[in-house]
Amino acid sequence: MDCDVVIVGAGVAGLAAAAVLKKAGVDVRCLEAGNRLGGRILTLHDPLSPLPIELGAEFIHGRPPEIWDLIRGNSLPAFEHTPKALHLDRGRILKEDEVGDAAGGILEEAAKSAKRQDQSFEEYLRHSPQPAGVKNWARVYVEGFNAARKEEVSTAWLAQDAEAAGKIDGDRSFRLIGGYDSIVTALLRSIPEHESAIQLNVLVKKVLWRAGSAEVRYQSRLDGQAAVLRCREVIVTVPLGVLQAAPPSPGAILFDPEPGGILKAAKALRFGQVYRVTFRFRAAFWEEDEELKNAGFLVSQEKQFFTWWTTHPVLSPLLTGWMAGSAAERFRSAAPGRIAAEALASLSRILHRKIPTPDAMHFHNWRTDPFFRGAYSYVPVNASTARRVLAEPVQGTLFFAGEATELNGHSATVHGAIASGIRAAESLLANRKRILRRVG
Repeated sequence: MDCDVVIVGAGVAGLAAAAVLKKAGVDVRCLEAGNRLGGRILTLHDPLSPLPIELGAEFIHGRPPEIWDLIRGNSLPAFEHTPKALHLDRGRILKEDEVGDAAGGILEEAAKSAKRQDQSFEEYLRHSPQPAGVKNWARVYVEGFNAARKEEVSTAWLAQDAEAAGKIDGDRSFRLIGGYDSIVTALLRSIPEHESAIQLNVLVKKVLWRAGSAEVRYQSRLDGQAAVLRCREVIVTVPLGVLQAAPPSPGAILFDPEPGGILKAAKALRFGQVYRVTFRFRAAFWEEDEELKNAGFLVSQEKQFFTWWTTHPVLSPLLTGWMAGSAAERFRSAAPGRIAAEALASLSRILHRKIPTPDAMHFHNWRTDPFFRGAYSYVPVNASTARRVLAEPVQGTLFFAGEATELNGHSATVHGAIASGIRAAESLLANRKRILRRVG
């Protein structure tokens, strides 16, 4: 054996798993295809920007211990994002009781209905007595927040996630002054001798395995050199979109033999799409409007970039546009210039005014990135067991982690990904203890 455990992927799930195993004295190698750590955390530090630019995960949803223990343990400065959301219709601000409260009521009703029967959110809306306008706002919220298609997403899953979020103050959003990548750095520092444990720019192509041993075959993306690591167990933490990809497509992994139940469960889930773009303007022009100032979010029924957010209460000239769910599925342009133009056009229609030319635009296309292939996972109707199957170890040799395997209602979040990495590592260690007891 070259090592005890190979971890595929150095996002937060992989780093969290490596930390648990290394502290337990396990010899670990963590292989990352990309040129950086952090997975779907991608922070840009632009010296011309007053705050770091987040191209991936941005908000800490609530007060999950997986993240807040790192914040406190590393003295990371954080602030609570202003929750005030304005609902706009071509420049007109709608009353909260007409929109937000009513749409929230629909979500609560859908959660109760899900206990009796699972159905898609759109199917639930068809039978809801609520006014059409309120239903449309509920669609905007569900598709935007969950990156999910309303015709597919499970109301039972939405209810489970809402219940889990309620236990950690999930309606509150926080941000890190130094950028979300400070969490990645904190996780890295928690791994003993991490310099020798992590390799970047190595693409895992094949995992040959049998109970108790595996060969991980990979290739350097820098010089094309092929190599093999022999180990006892493998923890796979790649995003769901990569796990769903079939070899020989870029980034896909071939398992021999194929863990059929795992891959079937992966295909039963859905991987949502998101387009987000952050503009840096010369000045925060929206703060000049008495109705818009002090807002954290601007929400609309615009067809493309329908949600925007500021950095309030920190004042900065940064404004981020967001498009997810079916809107993002329909929007397939990969050209940043067109994306910027479409986003600014959407903002102009939402605010019903001319938008000043921004000084900078920042964007990462997660859909076309072969090592991600999308944003984050969601559960379609009647696939409630898929996450549990995906999280089950295979013959004590293959373990799977990542936000798509999180079982407690915190999937599609950074803290859920961290929790899944810890769970996979602890499961591996527990399995080793069981084997030792049998042998003894």
